[in-house]
Amino acid sequence: METQALIFIPDISGYTKFVTETESRHSKHIISELIEVVLNSNSLKMVVSEIEGDAVLFFRKGDPPALPDLISQAKKMFIDFHTHLKIIQRDNVCQCGACRTAANLSLKFIAHYGLLEEVNIQNFTKIMGSDVILAHRLLKNRINDNEYLLMTDNYINTQKSEAQKLEPWVQFKVHSEKFTNFETVNIKYIPLSAVIKEVPDVTKFKRPDYDYSTADASIFIDAPILLVHQLLTDYNAKLEYIPDLKKLKNNKPINRINGTHTCVFDDLEIHFVTEFNEVKENEITYIEEAAIDNRYVFISDYKLKEEGKGTRLTVKFFPSRFSGKESFVKNLINRLFTRIALSKLKSTALKNLNNFKELCERKATEAVGKS
Repeated sequence: METQALIFIPDISGYTKFVTETESRHSKHIISELIEVVLNSNSLKMVVSEIEGDAVLFFRKGDPPALPDLISQAKKMFIDFHTHLKIIQRDNVCQCGACRTAANLSLKFIAHYGLLEEVNIQNFTKIMGSDVILAHRLLKNRINDNEYLLMTDNYINTQKSEAQKLEPWVQFKVHSEKFTNFETVNIKYIPLSAVIKEVPDVTKFKRPDYDYSTADASIFIDAPILLVHQLLTDYNAKLEYIPDLKKLKNNKPINRINGTHTCVFDDLEIHFVTEFNEVKENEITYIEEAAIDNRYVFISDYKLKEEGKGTRLTVKFFPSRFSGKESFVKNLINRLFTRIALSKLKSTALKNLNNFKELCERKATEAVGKS
């Protein structure tokens, strides 16, 4: 049976270019994160009918929401979406095309009020009808703005004739579209460019204050700096160059600041936290913290610098600072055992560096062969 409902579609603009021109391994995870942000911003308590790659098809049966509430909903999703893009940009470690260009994505909204029918197909409920088709058609329109809230007259005409109190940034523009099998669709849309200034700043992470005067190891790798950085910061790559590493756990699909993963060996586990990543011209700094069995904590500082067509990788290891909350004797014992563990860590890490060099150079050779 057909019923009246609001049909609301947030759509990520730039999606096709993003997933086809960047590395799919990370682009799909970034889009998934952004869709989740949109879902969590659903203050109107709309029902999700489908997630369509770059868009979410929401609907809400019954009377339409008031115009201020609809605008407020679009604004909330828009701000949350762009805040998350800023966080991705702030916390970014990976230098692949997807991670570097995610900030170029944008968001628009289609709002239409009309008839729909719910159809059960196995365990899924889909909405169908000409108004659902029209809402989807409106995603491909001739509006020049990239980010806006588009509302059809079908929705606008449900609102009270008297003026409703709206925020000062709200400016309506009139538009129309013509689609095959449909009459001319009259539209009002609100550009969202003015809302960008309300997206909050996210604090940049500062570089930790360590002594970088001397390095524990330096090695030349005959591979491009971005490839070396990619393999260094890829959790799963550790399985290829660290002997006796049995498995990884607690690792997220994309390494970001404060991201964690755990390396599991036969007799111990090492828990890693990404602390810092900075990209400058011809040079990248990457820092991570490692806790061995949650007792001994160390800092690994990696510096990558272009050297000809290759990369100079320099490494320094630090014992993490002690809190000072333990007793003097316990702190002294901790420092002693930490120094012993650090010495073993350095010895093992230096051996692994040679394995890492071989991995990078093999991957570089394979990349040349494919090009």
